[in-house]
Amino acid sequence: MKLPQKLLNLLILIVLAGCTTEPATQQIPTPKKEGITFKNTVVSLTFDDGDVDNYLIRPILAENNIRATFYVVSGFTGSDGYMTEEQLHGLYEDGNEIGGHTLSHTKLTDVRGDELKKEVCDDRANLMAYGFEVNSFAFPYGHYDEEARQIVIECGYSNARIVTDGPDTVPPGDAYALQAMPYIVSDSDFSKMFRYVTGVEQEGGGWVIFVFHHVCDQCDQYAVDIDTFSKFASWLSNQQKNNGLIVKTIGEVISGK
Repeated sequence: MKLPQKLLNLLILIVLAGCTTEPATQQIPTPKKEGITFKNTVVSLTFDDGDVDNYLIRPILAENNIRATFYVVSGFTGSDGYMTEEQLHGLYEDGNEIGGHTLSHTKLTDVRGDELKKEVCDDRANLMAYGFEVNSFAFPYGHYDEEARQIVIECGYSNARIVTDGPDTVPPGDAYALQAMPYIVSDSDFSKMFRYVTGVEQEGGGWVIFVFHHVCDQCDQYAVDIDTFSKFASWLSNQQKNNGLIVKTIGEVISGK
């Protein structure tokens, strides 16, 4: 059936109008440039236990001109899963700090008297016999009491780290209970570590002490994968070079070096 000419013209106009309608303009957000200037924040990277996978970060630290504190259980040195004396020396020669972490990773609130003293003092003596200057200590699991604290002092340590209540201040309120940020665990990504540092600066500054254990990809609950750590180390290095952030070992902060 042939359509009337007027109706045909009307249909043509409707089609043409639809073809020429302009689509709505899409708004694309403009990313904001990061502008951080650190004036009052110090970062320390610490690694507990002396796990052999920690040695993987040696070149990363060196490439980024930053150093860390490695708390070593001397009774485990050279055994399966732990760094050898030679590996510890490699880290130490690069300027990293070797600290004590007891003879056998004993919770110090569970031992008393001579056993407590042996765990703390013999550990330091072993590390010093390797040729290290040993001034920093970390309480296993963060557990301590007044007796344990006193033994750490008597054994010659200048400081001791726990694992809660961070950030701390410079100088710290208590050099024998240095307050650290929450453990870095397998789901702690770069953005979380970034927020720990920038958040402290935004709150007026302080001492951001990180606690790492294993360095691997999902091998342990308390682990950071090497790519994440490498990215974080690079960012720290850049902030230290260009924006005033300070990255030091525990011993350097305590001694004022």
